[in-house]
Amino acid sequence: MPSWLIWVVLAGGVVALAWFVGYPKLQDAINVKSVETGTVAMVSPAQGQVQLTATGYVVAQIYAKVAAKVPGRIAEIMVEEGDVIAEGQPVARLEDIDQKSALQAARARTAAARARTATARAAVAEIKLQLQREEQLVASGVSPKATAEDLKAKLDSAVAAMRAAEAEAAAADADAKSIQIQLDSFLIVSPIRGTVVDKLVEVGEGVSPGFGTPGVLEVVDMDSLVVEIDVPETRLAQVVDKAPCEIVLDAYPSQRYRGAVKEIGRRINRAKATVPIKVAFIDRPKEVLPDMAARVSFLSKELDEKTLSQPPRLMVPAAAVVSRDGAEVVFVYDDGRVRLTTVKAGPAEGDYRPLETPLAEGTKVVLSPAAGLSDGEKVKEKN
Repeated sequence: MPSWLIWVVLAGGVVALAWFVGYPKLQDAINVKSVETGTVAMVSPAQGQVQLTATGYVVAQIYAKVAAKVPGRIAEIMVEEGDVIAEGQPVARLEDIDQKSALQAARARTAAARARTATARAAVAEIKLQLQREEQLVASGVSPKATAEDLKAKLDSAVAAMRAAEAEAAAADADAKSIQIQLDSFLIVSPIRGTVVDKLVEVGEGVSPGFGTPGVLEVVDMDSLVVEIDVPETRLAQVVDKAPCEIVLDAYPSQRYRGAVKEIGRRINRAKATVPIKVAFIDRPKEVLPDMAARVSFLSKELDEKTLSQPPRLMVPAAAVVSRDGAEVVFVYDDGRVRLTTVKAGPAEGDYRPLETPLAEGTKVVLSPAAGLSDGEKVKEKN
């Protein structure tokens, strides 16, 4: 067989293989259906009152990183994480042996200066008494006047010595007070009332104000917790000061809390075109913690106790539920394919139906699925 014929046969085989393998894939790529999807969601009974929903985080308006006033090494930490402390309460102490020794020495110098002052005062009193007697003798002509004049000079010298001793005592006392103030700075106190949420250092670590470790403890006033969210600039007109809100924490999705708009930001974030809004808890739950993720719904009217007591329900878009072979089903969209899933759903409430089948919140489902859509079929999601 000629060599050219062999090459023709091989080329034909490659083309045939490419055709049988690639053509079906090409057909699949061309014929893949586009579907519109919706999401299974936890919907609050107050959903009909919702004007706007936004997400954000729980933040504290009053918090402090308690730091040392002077550099030193941590000798003792007096509180633990979770402790509730009062304003001005000692929370830690720096190593202060050197300062205490200096204070004792200063107090000893003060005591010695005060003793010298007392001695000088006694000497002045004694000379005054001698001078009084000598002046009486001079008046009687018994003693010469020169003796009295000598005592006056001696008294002036003693008074000057007494004043010098008093000044020395005052200086020593000031030194002692200065050292005492420095020693008091070695005791670290909390500037606010709150809860200890984090210990930033351990015993033995060095701290310095303005350098290195930024603080010793982090304290948060839990009563000042609010939810901070960003609202699009185009929706700002729907936010009113003190407007009622519903707060749902991601950590407790089945719980709902009453809230109210506390503060509307006075500056727009140009990059994101949003305005920061702070929403306060009306009844602050004990379980809320700083930095928790939260969803806030702005309501047309305040929640009553009955509505608040009703838990959120799992809802599925009504357009996603269709009938197949006498049963209600949804097509779950998962990684480019659909999965036929039988569900049990209640009567429609607006655009949603209550879902009794336990599908995960956030599950994507196909809206208005075509009659020819089948289980396992490959599809693509519309943008």
